Amino acid sequence: MKKSIFTLVMLVMVAAVIGGAWSLARKYINRGEDLNKKAWESSYLERGLPVPESGPREGYWGARLGEKVRDGRTVWREPEIHLAGLIDIDGLGRQYYRSAGEVKYRILIMGGSVASGANASGIPSTYFSVIGDELERRGLPVEIVIVAAGAWKSSQELRALEPNLQTLRPDLVVFLNGLNDLTNGSTSLTLYGEPTATQDGSPWSVLYHAHDYQQRVSDYLSNITAARKMTVAGGASLLVALQPSLTERSRRTPIEERLLELTLESHAPDALATSYGAIRKSLAGMTRSGNFSFLDCSRVLDTEKETVFTDIWHFTDFGHRALGLFMADKIAGILKNRVDTGKDRSNQTSADGRRH
Repeated sequence: MKKSIFTLVMLVMVAAVIGGAWSLARKYINRGEDLNKKAWESSYLERGLPVPESGPREGYWGARLGEKVRDGRTVWREPEIHLAGLIDIDGLGRQYYRSAGEVKYRILIMGGSVASGANASGIPSTYFSVIGDELERRGLPVEIVIVAAGAWKSSQELRALEPNLQTLRPDLVVFLNGLNDLTNGSTSLTLYGEPTATQDGSPWSVLYHAHDYQQRVSDYLSNITAARKMTVAGGASLLVALQPSLTERSRRTPIEERLLELTLESHAPDALATSYGAIRKSLAGMTRSGNFSFLDCSRVLDTEKETVFTDIWHFTDFGHRALGLFMADKIAGILKNRVDTGKDRSNQTSADGRRH
């Protein structure tokens, strides 16, 4: 099996963060970080802009976040950390955006590292801040609660959904995900860095992927179906946003081509693309049954001429802005529809105990 340095960095990093095996991960992180850093900086330089001195808000490869916190429901979540202007995660692993004016709606966003706002240069540049600012500009002041963690799959997001639905009572639940379910874990049912038996009996490694793409698609859709039932029962609307992916970008820069080449060495590229297409088609079909909205964000960054991705999952400020504006337009329609149908929850307590 080919050795993909770039993918191995991603796998080992999460396993090391959770287990504390820094000595195991360090040699791979150092080798993969250079390309990631080059891509991140190039996204600014190619646009004639200065490179933010702080780098990605979570640090390259999440260096500022520290070790994950073990969690009984989701296995891990992000630790509490407060770095002014960069990261603000509370003791429950939540991040927040609040409009300056009186809040009328609450949005709960679930997902992995992309949903958490990874690779933006600071909080104001995250896609969720862009969403909040745009909705406020449209007269839809919101509180956005982000419950997301690096490497989460939809099974973990589903486990996190139930308690947050009960305590937050959101108007809208948004899942920004899809790609982790196809790429993370040795098999569909295993999580990041979880050892499994290999199909050929060879020793397991963090790079191992069973190429069980069809099963991964099926399990992901089952989790989304369960999430829909849960949100409907909780009185919320559901939007699934299929996350942007470098694999879907038709005009890649030379750096992005190299990123894609290295990342896909442990995958079957055609099967991965076909599987993402199957998810896209199935999610679109689910909208016909009602109580469900779908937004295909997989190619939303396709119009960017300069480098925007830093691996197949993550993107810089320019991607965050494009994604945030795209999502805000869809979300605005959903929130307005809730008002028209009398489903809004404008008179409820905010996540930190304040009244809206």
